Amino acid sequence: MKIPIVVLISVLTIALAVSLTTVYRMDEKVEFMRDMVNDYGTRVEQVSLQRDTLAAINAAFAAREDSLPALRHAADSLQVRLDEVELVRNYMGYYLIIDTGQNRFHLRRGGLLVRSGYCGTGKGWTENDSGLVWNFTTPQGLRYVVKKSENPYWYKPDWYWLEQDLRPPRPGQDILIPDSLSWEEQIVYYNDSLTSSERVWVRAVPGALGNFKLDLGGGILLHYGVGRGRNVSHGCIRLGTADLEAIYRALPVDAPVLIY
Repeated sequence: MKIPIVVLISVLTIALAVSLTTVYRMDEKVEFMRDMVNDYGTRVEQVSLQRDTLAAINAAFAAREDSLPALRHAADSLQVRLDEVELVRNYMGYYLIIDTGQNRFHLRRGGLLVRSGYCGTGKGWTENDSGLVWNFTTPQGLRYVVKKSENPYWYKPDWYWLEQDLRPPRPGQDILIPDSLSWEEQIVYYNDSLTSSERVWVRAVPGALGNFKLDLGGGILLHYGVGRGRNVSHGCIRLGTADLEAIYRALPVDAPVLIY
């Protein structure tokens, strides 16, 4: 009986030692896993803080970028006001102010507002499907009316076709409207006697600019057009019919036009 008891005690002792060793090793593994989890949590917190910091920096840059055009427009507006003060001292006639940010015009005389309304101005950088790029921004600064005319034609520049990925017509390829017709009859002929595909190839278009135009030089005109209140033009200033006529009647050649 003594031998089996000794054996049993020995077996139990060995089993207990193995169990204690296993428990100790499990404790070590649990502690290791706990350390890994804690380290992972710390790294997650660090990454989260970095993400939040980067998001804040990005938001700050975005806010600054968004504010730059407004700040630039405010600075240009201030400069125009200073130019206007200097202008009024020596010029008591009609002059025009064009606000390209708000797309509004202000016809003034001697500093007093005579007429105000919406206009359309340049749409900025434009690219066609072929990758050609144009800057159709209305140029800012002080300009003057170079010349005026009634019943004007719009002579399409080459970019009209290039912007549509078309090749400009060569001499003799464009469609001509009979010059034996009056200007009003030419408008009717253009709209009623030509198909839409034929109208594309008319270089000298009657009526497209309205009944009047004022030339500010450098290809920039004051003329009739749609899209008033927005940046939609190829650099010119678009006006409604009544506003265009009022400005045409008021502004003489050499009248100042302040654009900002």
